[in-house]
This record gives sequence, C-alpha cells and structure tokens, in this order.
Amino acid sequence: MKQALKFSVMGQDDNIYEVTIERDVNDLGNLQAGCSCTDAKDGDLCAHRFEILEGGTANIVSENIEDVQALREWIKGSDIEVAMTELSKAKTELMLAHEKVAKCRAMLVRRMQD
Repeated sequence: MKQALKFSVMGQDDNIYEVTIERDVNDLGNLQAGCSCTDAKDGDLCAHRFEILEGGTANIVSENIEDVQALREWIKGSDIEVAMTELSKAKTELMLAHEKVAKCRAMLVRRMQD
C-alpha cells in the first residue's frame, strides 16, 4: 500500500505543477518523488521536487504546507536522505574548490607581476 503527499507548486513560468512524494508502507526507506513539469517528465531534476524535499514552502500554493513537516519525517532514514547528504557534501567540496581556484589565480597574478 502506498502513502502519498501531494503539493501544488507555482513554477517560475507561473504554471502550477503537482509534486507527489510516495512511499510504500512496507518499504519506508524508499521514497519516490514525481512532478508534472517537463523536466521531471524528461527524467531530469526539477526545482519543484528539490525545493520541497529541502523543506521549502515558498512556492507551495496548495493548502497543505504543514505536510512539508510530515515529509521531513519521511525523509529521515530514506534513500533520498542519503542522496541529499551526498549532494550537500559535493556542494561544499565544490565551493571549497572554487575558493582554492580563486586563491591560486590570485597567486599566479602576483607571480606574473614579480
């Protein structure tokens, strides 16, 4: 049996999209997240799902914003939590790499001026 949380969200193009997060009551560690937008239908990461999974509520236009808190509980211990943690780590590593590149460029400029 599946449980679902459904949200209507306003996209940047002023269209309303439906985001659905589902889980099987027999496999609570596996969440599925779908969206009616073109990116999601094409198998890409859409901002609508990602925002809700991160706890964002700014673009939710349905009357169930409180369900985002329930979703936070669903995410704990799930496969999506693992993937989101890895993504967060990768973003941090990327930020640090950008900072290192900037420092190396500055050092190179100083060396060229010596």
